[in-house]
Amino acid sequence: MKGITATMRRKLVDAGSQVIDRSPLLSATLRTLWKWRRLFWRWRLSTTSEYRQVQVRDTSATFAVSTRSELVRSTQLGGERHVLAALLEDLDGDEVVWDVGACVGTYSCLIARRLTTGQVVGFEPEPMNRRRLRENLLDNAANERWQISPYALSDHSGNASLASEFREFGAGHHYLTEADTDVTVETRRGDDLVQEGVSPPTVLKIDVQGVELQVLTGLWETLPDVDVVYLEVHTSKCQRYGYTADDVETRLVEAGFTIEELQGPTNYRADIYFIRATR
Repeated sequence: MKGITATMRRKLVDAGSQVIDRSPLLSATLRTLWKWRRLFWRWRLSTTSEYRQVQVRDTSATFAVSTRSELVRSTQLGGERHVLAALLEDLDGDEVVWDVGACVGTYSCLIARRLTTGQVVGFEPEPMNRRRLRENLLDNAANERWQISPYALSDHSGNASLASEFREFGAGHHYLTEADTDVTVETRRGDDLVQEGVSPPTVLKIDVQGVELQVLTGLWETLPDVDVVYLEVHTSKCQRYGYTADDVETRLVEAGFTIEELQGPTNYRADIYFIRATR
């Protein structure tokens, strides 16, 4: 029933987006509401302490808050509290978790707090967010519980430009592009990193703004040893790379996983849904 509900929700959101796009009045109203929303969060930021504690069931972590993006992220958890809770519930404490698209560490820090002998590897190519990721992990967990990688996982090794709508600590929506930007990152295949000595994952969390299929392809030889995958599928953004959300699900099924579609984001972000893939 959850999968049906989530699918219906996506269709309703898509239909609503089309109505808004065709109505200048609705579009203008939403732009005004968005401006007021930004002003509200700026006011909240001015009245918020430098650090904020986040609790998901019985696991908690503390995050630095110096920007509007960090405040929104630590308050709303991207509308993904239920996904975080499910992932943490899947952990026994000895897993190796790859957090692919770690941002400032919302998942990585809570995972590191949950682990007893395992380790989380946070992959974050964006320099500002990677700096904050390190600071947040240092504040929350012993060094042996975590590792940080600067690479953007993909299906090939090379270099790529990283684009973003805006840049500050905690900002998301960074994506790989062929256009020239002022941020160049190194792309790597996950399989190659494992061969070079990085601990192979038993759990994967992937949030990569449309390159989900490339990440899975680059991990093809490693996937047989992965027990569970939590993946945020971007139904529109993946099309900029020439594939569809169905292609992502097909790749997981080909790798031997059974797919469960989770509840959508509680903050009503459009064009995404969450998958839990298990064996």
